[in-house]
Amino acid sequence: MKKITIIGAGDVGSHIASACIHQNLNAQIYLVDINQKFEEAQILDLKDTLAFTKNTQIAGADLADDVVKQSDIFVITAGVRQKEGEDRISLLDRNIKILKSIKSEIGEVKKSAIVILVTNPVDLLTQSASEIFNLDKKQVFGTGTSLDSSRLKWHLAEALNKKPNEIKAYVLGEHGDSSFVYWSDFKDAKKFSKEQKEKIQNIVRTQAYEIIEGKGSTYFGIGFVTSQILKSIVGNENQIFSLSCCQSGEFGFEDISIGVLARVSNKGVKILNKKLNKEEQKLFDISVKKMQKVLKKCILCKI
Repeated sequence: MKKITIIGAGDVGSHIASACIHQNLNAQIYLVDINQKFEEAQILDLKDTLAFTKNTQIAGADLADDVVKQSDIFVITAGVRQKEGEDRISLLDRNIKILKSIKSEIGEVKKSAIVILVTNPVDLLTQSASEIFNLDKKQVFGTGTSLDSSRLKWHLAEALNKKPNEIKAYVLGEHGDSSFVYWSDFKDAKKFSKEQKEKIQNIVRTQAYEIIEGKGSTYFGIGFVTSQILKSIVGNENQIFSLSCCQSGEFGFEDISIGVLARVSNKGVKILNKKLNKEEQKLFDISVKKMQKVLKKCILCKI
């Protein structure tokens, strides 16, 4: 049974745990939070759902516990929450401090461990995490534009009168304002005009702001998406997601984490080196250069 530690028991972390339980994931989940009383309350609430699953187990833990150090998978959701009107990148300095503090408390992790970043800005934190955790690049990745892609699918499904799970379409680039729809890989792209494509792309980019304005944060979508990624790891399913992965020249860049298509297995991620058309490559370049510019200015990102 795989051991999964979810760091951060707030809205996102607890919804990831809940989605894993509902999927009957064959795993022991440890939930960790800086607020121990809150963590204990979340565990009790989640345990009330265990009667409806056969395989999933859940318990609380501290970062320094041996069960945490020996975890097979770490899911990091802890961090400062994005406020209304605030972009994700503005969270970098505060959340990089939290990420370093987490690793310091855990100490050494298994060489085979997989680390999944959910905390924003996810692309920038993923880039730093691979160095902080001293693991192979394929073992450290972020949820990237997987939520954006899920969001895209239901908008396309409504337009095409289909079910969202029938749509195979993805969003690439930054999990943020420079993301873009991978239209050249979508078989029904010709059914949409240029204006319609631009409208859909803008909705996908900005919908999170609408959710945050209305209720403070997003958690249902990212909770379920992350549980699907975990399912692919635990079951070695090789599912394809658009994830924040460290580049090794696949699209013309090195040592920068950004949203690309990747297969997820029990070994981590394998980037799919699929072709982009000229316009998509241009948008990809813009996204990457935006991340590089921010990283260059980030003193705390330098180890």
